[in-house]
Amino acid sequence: MVDEILKFTKYTFLIHFILGVIFTILYWIPEISAPLFGISYSVEGGAFSMVLGAAGAGFTISSLFGFMAKEWKEVKIIVIAEIVWLILMLVAVSLNIPVFGLGSIVFYIVGVGFFILFLLSYLKQEEIL
Repeated sequence: MVDEILKFTKYTFLIHFILGVIFTILYWIPEISAPLFGISYSVEGGAFSMVLGAAGAGFTISSLFGFMAKEWKEVKIIVIAEIVWLILMLVAVSLNIPVFGLGSIVFYIVGVGFFILFLLSYLKQEEIL
């Protein structure tokens, strides 16, 4: 196991933080973001979007702290949580393709991309790869 945080892992956190800020803002303005993802806006859907935005904000801030951290042991749990979240998010999107329509493509691209980055970060930090 590498004690220091590799640059690859740092860059993964930085990219995640930047995109996380964008998606968090979008989730907090569902009147605009729902149509972007192929969903008709409703008050109920807007409320759920804001809850999802709050979860996204938590992961976004955790990536900021991960970027600022110095040692792998400080961020290992964040990387594991991201991997689990991304797997389950991709399953949820797959089960709801009719709801998301073409918007699911965005979720797949971002979700698979970050899953690969965080998984590679974990494997490299743990010296498995």
